[in-house]
Amino acid sequence: MRKFIFFITFYFSIFSRGAVIFGEDFHTVKKGETIYSIALSYAVSTEAFMKLNGITDPAKLKAGQKLKIPQKMDAPKANTPEKSASPPKQANPEYVAVKNDTLFGIAKRNGTTVSALLKLNELPSNYLLKTGDRLKIPHEEVHAPFPSKAALEWPVTVKSITKSTGKIAGGVVITSYAAEIVRSVTKGVVQSAGPYLNYRKVVIVKNESGWLYIYGGCEQLSVKQGDKVGAGTELGRLSTDASPQLLFMVDKDGVYVDPAKAPRD
Repeated sequence: MRKFIFFITFYFSIFSRGAVIFGEDFHTVKKGETIYSIALSYAVSTEAFMKLNGITDPAKLKAGQKLKIPQKMDAPKANTPEKSASPPKQANPEYVAVKNDTLFGIAKRNGTTVSALLKLNELPSNYLLKTGDRLKIPHEEVHAPFPSKAALEWPVTVKSITKSTGKIAGGVVITSYAAEIVRSVTKGVVQSAGPYLNYRKVVIVKNESGWLYIYGGCEQLSVKQGDKVGAGTELGRLSTDASPQLLFMVDKDGVYVDPAKAPRD
């Protein structure tokens, strides 16, 4: 009887967590997780995770996939004081850019800003991200994850902003970053999506109150006419130019309204 109780106790100690199998730790990938976010949660390097699991393309990670968890670095041994006057400064974790990554997307996923990312990595404001780039991720300047009300003030990360003039007076021209994602600042229905005159591709979203939100200057579109969108929905991307521009206008009953004062929801 004692042997049986011992076996049952041992069995549950091994399998109750669901992540320990025959002495090896495993992590089951959840939807939306990346190699970087998983490695960070276990306080190990991305490279160690990729090497242990034979991963050559982090972009092909799939939900439900089981990954072996690398061992953490050994703790200091004897001769090391039990308590130090002040803990060593934490090193900034690194991220390896994969295909279709953007600076904005990386900053958003890691709760920081494009400017902080550029500053830490000593990159120019017009830097064009390339697959394989290794970026240090700021851990001291942390912001609320997107979308927050403040983050949705403008459809793209703002490098500079000016009032539009001439035939397009009434809106703003936002200079942003290469291949930046353009996001809707309001929920509504896409009224139009496609090329328009010299404004590349334009998306027009109509909200429940009849306001029209116009996003001009997209290189690629992610929505089509009739699609329902929410605040934060990706509408498209800007061009890969060093400093692409987005024309942003808001129309209420045929009159252009200052986009800064238009409702966000």
